[in-house]
Amino acid sequence: MTAADILITNARVLTMDPARPKAEALAIAGNRIIRVGSQDEVAGLKAGHTRVIDAGMKTVMPGIIESHVHLFGGSVELDTLMLNGISGIDAIASAVADYRKAKPGEAVLLATGIAHEAMGEPITRQILDRMVPDIPFIVGCFDHHTMWANTKALEAAGIMKGRALPVGNEIVLDHNGIATGELREPAAYMLVQALTPTGGREWLGMTTGENPAPPATAAQRALDMNYFKQGIAHAASLGITSMHNMDGNWYQLELLQSLLDRGELNARVEIPFHHKNTFENARVEEAAEMRAKYGRHRTGGDMLHCDRVKIFIDGVLETYTALMLEGYPDQRDNMGAPLFTAEDFNDIIRRADRHGLQVATHAIGDGAVRRTLDAYEAAITANGRRDSRHRIEHIEMIDPADMLRLKELGVIASLQPIAGVGVPGNPPEPILSRVGQEKLPYAYAWQTLRETGAVIAFSSDWPVAPLSPFLGMQAAMTAVPMCEGCEPQAQSLMDTLHGFTAAGAYTEFMEDRKGTLKDGYLADVVVLDADMESTAKDQVVNVRPQVTICDGRVTFEG
Repeated sequence: MTAADILITNARVLTMDPARPKAEALAIAGNRIIRVGSQDEVAGLKAGHTRVIDAGMKTVMPGIIESHVHLFGGSVELDTLMLNGISGIDAIASAVADYRKAKPGEAVLLATGIAHEAMGEPITRQILDRMVPDIPFIVGCFDHHTMWANTKALEAAGIMKGRALPVGNEIVLDHNGIATGELREPAAYMLVQALTPTGGREWLGMTTGENPAPPATAAQRALDMNYFKQGIAHAASLGITSMHNMDGNWYQLELLQSLLDRGELNARVEIPFHHKNTFENARVEEAAEMRAKYGRHRTGGDMLHCDRVKIFIDGVLETYTALMLEGYPDQRDNMGAPLFTAEDFNDIIRRADRHGLQVATHAIGDGAVRRTLDAYEAAITANGRRDSRHRIEHIEMIDPADMLRLKELGVIASLQPIAGVGVPGNPPEPILSRVGQEKLPYAYAWQTLRETGAVIAFSSDWPVAPLSPFLGMQAAMTAVPMCEGCEPQAQSLMDTLHGFTAAGAYTEFMEDRKGTLKDGYLADVVVLDADMESTAKDQVVNVRPQVTICDGRVTFEG
């Protein structure tokens, strides 16, 4: 009989295994779970070297699977000034001043997480100049679709009078043709991101899909690998053992492979090929080359792999760039900004699907969701039906006519409860104005989608939102109806935990080895400091991991 390296005892184990949903203890040997059961069933596996973790009758659950993150960008932003939740010019100015006192001598000041309405008036370079007049100052919106820059930053980037950019990207100019400070979408804001210490390398996987040019130096690679380690350590402190990245390039895979080779990759990470609307359609087939080198079939594929294409079909509701079926309620002549024609989008999806690749599409507006479902259906017609598990990311709006299509087409709804407008504490505007009263019943419709039989995976979209899955769990369970007559969308505890564990594993085609605490499965486990079943829904945000275990190794201890 194999002896255990780690025993977790005296626990309230929530296994996510329908055959045995609860247990009292589990045993780990190497990187596998060798027994889940009662105290007595596990006790005999103890040996002299076995580490015993007493869970104190608190919840033990599968390691959390974060199904939508931007790991590189989030990791770098851990070192920036975070403005999430701060509002008012005076309060923001005070936070900026405090940060500069704590970190004197920085040549560029980067702040992130601000909301469009945080200043109480439109954000301009002049407002930012009053806060930071002497060095470039760049402020990123929480949604990562807009940034604002002060005059020093705009001058250093050479864009005070604008610049020609691809469609959908804009350096906003005033009536005199001078930059206001607002930079919309990546082609605009990456011009000032280039001023930062990383030169914006952390966002290339999203903004261009390309590698750094010129190639990163040895010193830059070392810096970037340390950022990855920092971000992964942060994730481990939150009980996260797996992450599905939502931007990708060869560079990120190379850095993570180096960490894996050195035994320093402390979370499972999946990186996609990011197909941009600046690429020729046929370039999506480069994803097959990426999979050939980094696919799950190769040695080490349980820790790092690439088997997926990520693509954006629209923008976001806040900037009227989400693609709608009808015009916005307050801009009836505007239906949003599709990033591809339907013909090109269908062609790209068909090509990716033909190679057996999974596709994850960012689609926020109801028009974007329909166009994505149409493309997935067209791929079935062209290539034949298979277990593709294509995904739609966000689905902030969906037309009722499309509700059943996710289940019918085998499409996974990859949702972020933390972004829901019905979530206590989240501001209702400008989203309510963008959605409109008639469509509110079909906005952030998590439970309605679940009841159709669609697979629901939960995540944060970090750093668009905080990474904490417990904040996301609380948001999922405490959402209130968005209008009188709207159906409740709040999630049960077990559905919520399933969305952050087993559903994430299914989404990644790894339900046969993780996301569930079961004999023979990978040893990804988190021991919490609370009993989740007796914790009030509005207190879940306060739950903390005591121990996180990934691949049989303790990656965090509180």
